[in-house]
Amino acid sequence: MSEYIGNRYRIVKLIGRGGMADVYLAYDVILKREVAVKILKSDMADDDTALERFKREAGAVTQLSHPNIVDVYDVGDDGDKHYIVMEYIKGYTLKQLIRKRGPIPYKEAVWMMKQLAGALLEAHRNNVIHRDVKSQNVLIKDDGTIKLSDFGIALASGAMQITHKDSVLGSVHYLAPELSKGKPASMQSDIYSLGIVFYELLTGDVPYKADTPVQVALMHIKGTIPSVRSINPEIPQSVENIVIRSTAKNPSDRYKNIALMLQDLNDCLKKEHRSDEPLVIGETKENKNKEDVHISKLAKKKKSDSDKTGSFVSTSFLICAVLISAIALVAVLFLTGIIGNKDHFVTVPDLSNMTVQEAKDLLAQKDLEIDDSRITWILSENIEKDHIISSNPAANQEVETGTKIKITVSNGLYSVLKDYVGKNYEEARDELKELNFNVKLLPVESDQSAGIVIEQSLEAGTKYDASQNNEITLKYAMENKEVILADLIGWDISRAVEYLEENNVSYILSEEDYSYFTEEELVNSDVNRVVKTSPPLGMTFADTSDLRVVIYYYTVKGD
Repeated sequence: MSEYIGNRYRIVKLIGRGGMADVYLAYDVILKREVAVKILKSDMADDDTALERFKREAGAVTQLSHPNIVDVYDVGDDGDKHYIVMEYIKGYTLKQLIRKRGPIPYKEAVWMMKQLAGALLEAHRNNVIHRDVKSQNVLIKDDGTIKLSDFGIALASGAMQITHKDSVLGSVHYLAPELSKGKPASMQSDIYSLGIVFYELLTGDVPYKADTPVQVALMHIKGTIPSVRSINPEIPQSVENIVIRSTAKNPSDRYKNIALMLQDLNDCLKKEHRSDEPLVIGETKENKNKEDVHISKLAKKKKSDSDKTGSFVSTSFLICAVLISAIALVAVLFLTGIIGNKDHFVTVPDLSNMTVQEAKDLLAQKDLEIDDSRITWILSENIEKDHIISSNPAANQEVETGTKIKITVSNGLYSVLKDYVGKNYEEARDELKELNFNVKLLPVESDQSAGIVIEQSLEAGTKYDASQNNEITLKYAMENKEVILADLIGWDISRAVEYLEENNVSYILSEEDYSYFTEEELVNSDVNRVVKTSPPLGMTFADTSDLRVVIYYYTVKGD
C-alpha cells in the first residue's frame, strides 16, 4: 500500500480488520488532524456485491450528522482502492468497557442508551437501517461521549438487501428473530438489537450464549429473555420494561419507532414511574396460529421421499423438522451436526437461598459450574448474607452441559432509609445514630422554621446495610438571629445602656479624656451622651451573641 491515500491521507498504522475492509489510522495533511480510513480489501474490489455494500455504507453515513454518530469526512477512490475517511475516536468500545467493569449501574446505562437511541433516531429519520447494532460497534470517547459506528451493512430504506456469499449479516448475539427466519431488516430489528445492548449494559453479558451460532439464533427465536431484575433487583421495573418491549419476539410488539423508546428512556427514572408494573407481552392466538402454519410448511419442505410414508406427528420428528427448517433459512449460521444433541442439555436447578458451595455441589451433579469471575454481590430484602439470590441462566432454563452459571449473591439484608425532611434535626440525628449512622449536621439559611431538616444527603428509600457504619448529612434551617441595632450616637448614656441590655448585647463604658478641653469646650460638649461606639452600630447583625460594644462618652469632672 502506498504511504498516501487520495494524495492527502498519510497512513500511520493498521488499527482494525474486518471481513470486507481494513481500518487505518491516518493523518490528514491538509486539515492537520488524525482520521480513520476504511479501505475495501483488494480481493473485494472485483466483487460487485461487496463493492455495492461498501458504496452503500458511504452513501448511508454521509447523510447522517449527529453528535453520537461517527462523522464521515470524505469518500473516494485511489486507483483500485475504495476508501471512506472517518472521525478517529481515541477511546474504547462499549464491549471493552463492559468486560472491564461488568454490569453498568442502571442510571449510567440509561444515560448511555439515550445517546444510542438518539443516534438511531437520526439514522431512521434518514431512512437508514443500521442492521449491526452491537456493543462492539459503540465507541466511547475519552470524554465519555458515546458514538455509534460501523454502518458497513446499513440499509437505506427501499434498497436491495445484499449479503456477502449468501450470508445473513449482523452479529448473532444481537440478531432479531425475524432476521434469522430470513425476513427483511427493519427499524424494529434495529430496536431489538439496541434492546439486547441495553440488557448487556445492565447485566454485564448478552442474554443468550451457546457453543454454536445456530443455537444462539434459536434462542433468539424461541427462548425467553431472562429478567434483568432477577439478576439485579436494584434495577427499577420501569427500566426492565424498556428491555422487555424492545426485545419482544414479534416486531409488532416492539416499539413502533425509536422515538418512542427514547421517550421511555427519558421518563423511566422519574418519580411517577417508581411503581410501574411489570410489562407482559403476550402472544396472540392469531400470531401463534401463524407461527404453527409457518413451522408446518417448513417441515413439509424438508420431508424427503423416503419419509413420505412416515408419520409427521411424532414429537421427536417434529422437533427435528423445526430445527432443520430454521437451519435452512440461515445458511451462514445454521451449521450441520446440531440436531440430536438433546442429551447434552440439562435444566438449571433453583439455586436461590443456597450458599455458593452448596450451589457448586448441586451444579456439579448436572455437569454445570459457577462462573467464579462473574459473581455479583448486592444487598437483599429477604435473602441472608452469603446466600444466592438468583442465577443467569435462571432456574428451570435448559442449557448445555458445561455451561458456566452466573449468580447474584446477597451481601446482607438491607434496610430502607426514612424521609427525615420536615422533622426536627435533633430528633432525626438521634434516630439515625441508633441506626448506626454517622450523622453530620449542616445549618443553612432557610425560610423553614429553625431546626427543621430541609435536605438529606441520602434520598428517602435508599437501601443500606444496617450492620455497617453509614454516613449521612442533614441540612437544617438555622435559627434567624439577625438584629438591627440602633445608632447610639447622641443617646443619653443611661438610655444607651438600657437599650443594649434589652437586646442582650454586652457592653463596656469608656469615659473620654476631657483634660485638654477648655471650660468653654467642656460646657458645649455632649456631656453624658454617647460620642462613639466600637464597632459602629446602626446596622444589621446576623448574630449578636458574641458581640461586645464599647461606648465612649464625656462626663463633667466631679459628677
